[in-house]
Amino acid sequence: MDSEPGSRHIWARAGRAASPAVAQVLREPGQARRVAHQLARGWWYKLWLPLRGFRFQAGRNLRASGRLRIRGPGRVILGDNVHIDGLVTPWTYTAEAIIIIGSDSYVNGTRFGCAREISIGRGAILADARILDTDFHSTHADRHDPTAPVRVRPVHIEENVWVAAAVGILPGTTIGRNSVVAFGAVCAGAYPEDVIIAGNPARPIGPIPGSAGATTDGRKE
Repeated sequence: MDSEPGSRHIWARAGRAASPAVAQVLREPGQARRVAHQLARGWWYKLWLPLRGFRFQAGRNLRASGRLRIRGPGRVILGDNVHIDGLVTPWTYTAEAIIIIGSDSYVNGTRFGCAREISIGRGAILADARILDTDFHSTHADRHDPTAPVRVRPVHIEENVWVAAAVGILPGTTIGRNSVVAFGAVCAGAYPEDVIIAGNPARPIGPIPGSAGATTDGRKE
């Protein structure tokens, strides 16, 4: 006789909750091995990079199917369930610099240059783009003078933004949640949420499909 009748129901619920994941592993053992290998590499980065003196931290389940190459004295912070693919280079240039990548983001070959702050919201998809919060060189005519001013402005990309390949995100840019930055766009300034951004200079060209103000084919009403 079961001394704790409720325990059977607890285990039954746990089994039902786990069964889809278990079934997927049984159906795709090769994929399960790949994910396990990516998680192991993520764990290695979390251990090895701080041991080398980098100010790096990451949340749970960091996956690395690509390479993570960090340089500089600033901080790099990744949330939970971040997936690194391709060669990702979050480089900082001052001790005050900070790069934050939100949880559940996929980062594929993205290059960062940070002197102050670059923040990426949760659920982002970042392709082989260049994201900079500094111009590195002065735009003034006396740019070879060490005292010439160099623009440094934070970059903020909100949650669930997709940045496609060959995109340039320049200092001071903000991109609203859910927006899509099309291939090759060069962004400077503030962009609203729920739009598709394209061109050089980049501008919103319409709402994303399914957003308020879009028709069923994605065009603006």
